[in-house]
Formats: sequence, C-alpha cells, structure tokens
Amino acid sequence: MLPFSTKITMSSSRLGLRLAVCLLNISEARRKYIVENVAKAALLETNGQKHPEVSVLNIFSDQEYNRSVITIAASVAELGNSILAACLEAFQSIDMEVQEGIHPCLGAVDLIPIYPLSGIGVEECGAVARIRTSLVAQRLRICLPTKGTWVRALVRGDPTCHGATKPVRRNF
Repeated sequence: MLPFSTKITMSSSRLGLRLAVCLLNISEARRKYIVENVAKAALLETNGQKHPEVSVLNIFSDQEYNRSVITIAASVAELGNSILAACLEAFQSIDMEVQEGIHPCLGAVDLIPIYPLSGIGVEECGAVARIRTSLVAQRLRICLPTKGTWVRALVRGDPTCHGATKPVRRNF
C-alpha cells in the first residue's frame, strides 16, 4: 500500500492523448429538450451510437438570457465532428424569429470557442474552429463570423454574403 502522502497522477499527455474542449454557446435555455438534443447530437456518431471519445462535461443555461453553454470535450480528431453535429442540430431546432432573451445574439449558435486541454496548442484549436465554422457555413449555405473575418459560403442570390453578415435575430 502506498503512503497517504504519495500522489499518483496519470497525465493525458503522457498517454499521447490530444484533447480539447469547446464551450458551444447556443441561443436557447428555456426549452430544455432543445438544449439536451443539441448536447446529445455532439455525443453521437453518424450511426447513432454514443461516441466513446466525446463527453459533454457541463450544460449551463441562463433562463433570463435564454442562452446555454454546452461544454464538449474530446480528442482533437473527434471534437470537430461533434461540434458540427451540435451546430447543425441547433440551427435546425432553434427558431430565431421567436427567440427572446436579454442577451444580444447573432443566431442559433453564437460562439464556438475551442481551448486546448492536453497535447495540443492554441493555434491548432483555432484551425479546428475555422474548419468547423467553414463546414457549418457550407452545409447551411450561410456566412458565419470568425475572429476578424467572415467565413463565406454560397447564399442564394448573394454570393458575397453581404446580406447575411448583419447581426439579425434569425438563424442566418
């Protein structure tokens, strides 16, 4: 038996894991089932089975702001797909035409920050965020902001996205 003062730690970086976390900000808190469905989308693989390398660590919902933050942790290889699935679910489920709350919002998904946990740097987290934002924009045929730029995608009747870049209360 080990002495009480001996501390055993197992570093994820020593195991070779490259982990990151996303604090996905969505414009919904009052309808719990929508928030849960967005979180569930992050956890599931395309075949509907729970992905073993993805966890939802926390869901914080503010009723007054009508905004939730879903904390998703995963290997870097899987985090992007989880974010994409959660964003698509949010865009499909949250109707910004009727959304009310005191927090100003740009759309169903307001923010997709990604932070390093282990074995990955900030630069790579930024690259994952830009790639996922671009994929969401392409899938939904919309424009989404990234830090300092707009991710462009085809928008019917407006290929430069000028009409979609104004902060409006809809799903873009």
